[in-house]
Amino acid sequence: MPTFRIYYAEIESKGPEPHVYTARAYAAPSEYTSRTEWEDEIDAEDPVRALDLFFREHAPDRHRIAVVDEDGEAHPFEGWDFDPDATYIWTETALGGGDGDHRMLEYQGIDEATPGMVTCPLCNGHGEVDQDTAAEFDEVWGEDDEEEEPA
Repeated sequence: MPTFRIYYAEIESKGPEPHVYTARAYAAPSEYTSRTEWEDEIDAEDPVRALDLFFREHAPDRHRIAVVDEDGEAHPFEGWDFDPDATYIWTETALGGGDGDHRMLEYQGIDEATPGMVTCPLCNGHGEVDQDTAAEFDEVWGEDDEEEEPA
């Protein structure tokens, strides 16, 4: 069964009203928003099924999902099949948060993963390398939690 990498971003508000989001927040980054990019790997028969499984985990209440049209306007998602080429936004309850503590996310795309390959740590996740190359990169450029003692 193929593995798909689904790319998405969390849009974080840093403005005077940190929990107020608009449908256009994803399209108009400003000093009041920041983005954290994420990716999930899903095993599925095809990209549509992979997106269905992804959204079952991230937005089981489909009323929280909107599809964004070419003009940047968000509309409630209606239907059953996801379009891998569409832009979706949704909200999730933040970990440890209450009902009013939501985070806004944006689906950015999907790629089929090549067996035996991992996400490239150098190209910000939009490419693949073999596991040895990724481990070598991590050895050279990875962050060390321990600082060396002066001799």
